[in-house]
Amino acid sequence: MSEHPIEAQQDSSTPQALVIAIQRPGQTDDDILSSCKEMERLAATLGISVVATEIQKRSSPSSSTFVGSGKLKELALLTGGPGEVSTSSEESEEVEALEELAEKPVADMALVDAELSPRQQRILEISLGVEVLDRTAVILEIFEKRAGTREASLEVEIARLQYELPRQRDDSSKNDRQGGGGRGERGHTNVELSKERIRDRIAQLKAELADVQTQATSQRAQRQAAFQVVLVGYTNAGKSSLMRGLTGSEVFVEDQLFATLGTTIRKLQPATTPAILVSDTVGFIKNLPHELVASFRSTLDEALDADHILLVVDSSDPDWRRQREVTRETLASIGVSKIAHTLVLNKVDRLDEETRSALAEEFPEAIQLSALRPEDLETLHGKLADVQDKSLCEETLLIPFAEGHLLGEIHERARLIEESHSKEGTILHLRARSANLDRWRSKLPDPANVETIDDLLALAARYGLELITEEEEFDDSGLDFRVVQCCDEDETPWIVRSPRRDDVFVASRVEGRALRLLRDRLSVEIPEWRLHTPEVIAYPQVKGTPMWTITEAGTPEYHLVDPESLGAPTLQSLATTLVALQSVPVSEAVAANLPVKSIDEIRQERRQKMLDTREVLKPSDEVWERWNRWLDNDKIWPRHNAMIHGDLHPGHILLDKDARLVGLLDWTEAKIADPAQDFTIFYGCFGKETLSAFLEEFEGAGGRIWPGIFDYIIELWSFYPVDIAAWAVEHDDKAVLEHARGHLKKVTASIK
Repeated sequence: MSEHPIEAQQDSSTPQALVIAIQRPGQTDDDILSSCKEMERLAATLGISVVATEIQKRSSPSSSTFVGSGKLKELALLTGGPGEVSTSSEESEEVEALEELAEKPVADMALVDAELSPRQQRILEISLGVEVLDRTAVILEIFEKRAGTREASLEVEIARLQYELPRQRDDSSKNDRQGGGGRGERGHTNVELSKERIRDRIAQLKAELADVQTQATSQRAQRQAAFQVVLVGYTNAGKSSLMRGLTGSEVFVEDQLFATLGTTIRKLQPATTPAILVSDTVGFIKNLPHELVASFRSTLDEALDADHILLVVDSSDPDWRRQREVTRETLASIGVSKIAHTLVLNKVDRLDEETRSALAEEFPEAIQLSALRPEDLETLHGKLADVQDKSLCEETLLIPFAEGHLLGEIHERARLIEESHSKEGTILHLRARSANLDRWRSKLPDPANVETIDDLLALAARYGLELITEEEEFDDSGLDFRVVQCCDEDETPWIVRSPRRDDVFVASRVEGRALRLLRDRLSVEIPEWRLHTPEVIAYPQVKGTPMWTITEAGTPEYHLVDPESLGAPTLQSLATTLVALQSVPVSEAVAANLPVKSIDEIRQERRQKMLDTREVLKPSDEVWERWNRWLDNDKIWPRHNAMIHGDLHPGHILLDKDARLVGLLDWTEAKIADPAQDFTIFYGCFGKETLSAFLEEFEGAGGRIWPGIFDYIIELWSFYPVDIAAWAVEHDDKAVLEHARGHLKKVTASIK
């Protein structure tokens, strides 16, 4: 196959190149032509004009000549070379004679769209009579020209030397043996001495690089207090233009591959509070030379610390989907696949309306833009500000007057919602990164311990929230919080919670972000926290009556419903709410820093829980086998994850007088996980008929179900003792462990 995509330039100063490639079985014509086209663009970046492209179909490259002998003769006609050589290393005189026979080439050089062995490269150069560069050499040369930082320069020089090391050959112009140190006083050959010098230079460069990277790591650590957005994408996707448009920085912009090498970091403009840092990284490319893998990945270290990734593609490039996959695969290989990201379809100004509409339907969450249009950049700016806001923790700080020097930094690095003053200091209701909040709190006096209800209300009053209560004891029925019901001066009911452990407060930050994400997405009420500190969480009581309350005897007492037969209003309103909940895009949950677990991860985690709790639960062989059969049954497991409440029992379900759902409480377990988890309670509490009716309502409301969901939920309920026991073991809670054992007895009895 021959291709001539670019006419030869007449300027004799421009190198004229022949591109050579092999099409292997399974590689389509489009794939090989796309790869060769990319090779042409790489060549153009070096100022080389491609006059022809020659492709040979082969099962594998020749170990000596890369292409077949017949094809080699054809290629030699384009370069003026002899076309065939002896591959024996001992026939150096014949090799020199053949080199002299080569006529003036039609092409000045040959570019091979593959990585050549040193032997293949040498034989091709002799056969074709011109310089031969493989894909690795071309990319290395581009990287050398583009390296603009000391770190990039060091990495590329190391890669170049590693590439050249196996390609060292005897220099016949010098005495073959010089120096000493060889056995039998033979000395070292020129090749040995040259390789030794290269190895020494590589060692020296690596030592210097280690120092540079240590400094870079320290600088990245200092930036962790800021929200970081990283631009990634295939080379020439337009990242540098986007970087310039978002930050106003004068970064190098050129329509060439690898126009930017290294990382540029600037603040988003117009500036936000807190600031958003934007980083531009080196462009991705398929078949990256292995010598450059380490250096390439080190330039992506910024992505490891990213809060959000903009995956930029050139939507006008017919091959952009493949390029996107190369980028995604590379990101996954360095461990950043779970970082929140937005697909940016750049250069849409080159597309017609029909194509843009089709892309909008195929990728509804993507942003279509042209980096050259201010209005598009403004839209992206707003998107980034919104993403940052979702990731922040909303909390309250009391800054004593003696610590007033902290206010300047807090105003700079936090989004202020409300500011007031008390006799003790300044009260700030704000949104900020958790690391900043922890650092500021570490500089403040420790608040008083919460031992009694009076202690808790006094602490709330310090933050400007005056509450009263007639209750004398905490509600200690929950595992994570101590709770008291209060009223404010307007007699509005409030719920005040005090975390039982430090880890509960850490988890409450996740719950707080979940509540903010879901508040405008659900038609029912959920808590709206007004006070959130490590010691106290307070919010106006959500209206509605719990579906059940637990009596002093520890038994459930149902309200407004018949547990033997839940009515249609209850099932319909619950189904509609769960459909809305599970419709929350995974990308938005990731952006809000909520936990995300794939089905495979959940399955693996459950297997591990079984092993971890087997000794304390001591399940029967029949129960153990039942759990394993369920875990192994691919036919009934879900294929997708979704946003869930995570702890949807009747005590968290609030109903109105008509038994319709009006509110949901306690979102401590909210996450992207197993979509069946929120259904299990309907089987556990109400039986198979209610579960079947609820699933029918859920599907009718637009919910996503799958074959086997009914049986899956029943088996998930049987596994419930393992989940309870795992929590009990982690927190060393004997009472909860006994509860797990009690549930296990019911599961065992159901089998018999």
